[in-house]
Order: sequence, then C-alpha cells, then structure tokens
Amino acid sequence: MKYKVLTVRQPYASLLVCGVKDVENRTRRTNYRGTVLIHAGARMHDVVSFLSERQEFTVEEIAIMMQVNEVDEQNLFGCIVGSVDIVDCVRDSASPWAERGQWHWVCRNAKVFSNPIRDIKGRLGLWDWEGNLILD
Repeated sequence: MKYKVLTVRQPYASLLVCGVKDVENRTRRTNYRGTVLIHAGARMHDVVSFLSERQEFTVEEIAIMMQVNEVDEQNLFGCIVGSVDIVDCVRDSASPWAERGQWHWVCRNAKVFSNPIRDIKGRLGLWDWEGNLILD
C-alpha cells in the first residue's frame, strides 16, 4: 500500500505519536487531511533550548518530554515510529506547541508503532512510502 509520510526530528516525532504534541509547526500550509505516518529524522532537535524559551507547559508535559530523551537509547532515528491524523491547518492554534508565524498542522488520533519501520530515508514535506504495515 501507499502511505503519506511526514519526517519530523526527534523527540518531536515521538511526542506526536504519543499524543503529547498536538500540532506540527511548518512554514507551509497543507490541504491534506487524513492519516500520515510519522518518520523520525536522522537528527535530534535541541529540546533544552526549546524548553528554556517556553513557560506554557504543564509539569506532566515536561516530565513526558524528558522521558522522550530515551529516544537516543532506543535508536529511534531514520524510522517510521507511528501515525497521526491531520485534521486541520491553522495559524492561530491555542496549543502550547504552536509557534508564532508558523502554520499549525493540527494532529489527532496518535498511534505509536511497537515495531518501528527501520532504515527509511526521510524527505522534506509530505511524501509517499510504499510498503506493508504490520501492526500489533
């Protein structure tokens, strides 16, 4: 089957598929609505710098973000880690994850894959992947 995929740097890829991060910030809007697989990029984003600029997260969200740093130990890079549904694309999301001046791709129905699909090279924007998903 053919699937739509979005590459996102870690730990944000894992936060999306866990349902903690509910918007993906992009410079371009999307008209696509539906399920996308989330591909964890090859590099980690600097979460500490990001958190130092924000004060809108709950204690629970910060604890989850710190746990996601275990991504390094699990080697969840260059693989498809789960899926979300893109349900809207707005500029004025009230989410604490929404960055000013960006398009907010609103995500729902997050799913984590217990067996990530490994050794997948990412691309910019939405892209197509053809393969078989084996879900538990």
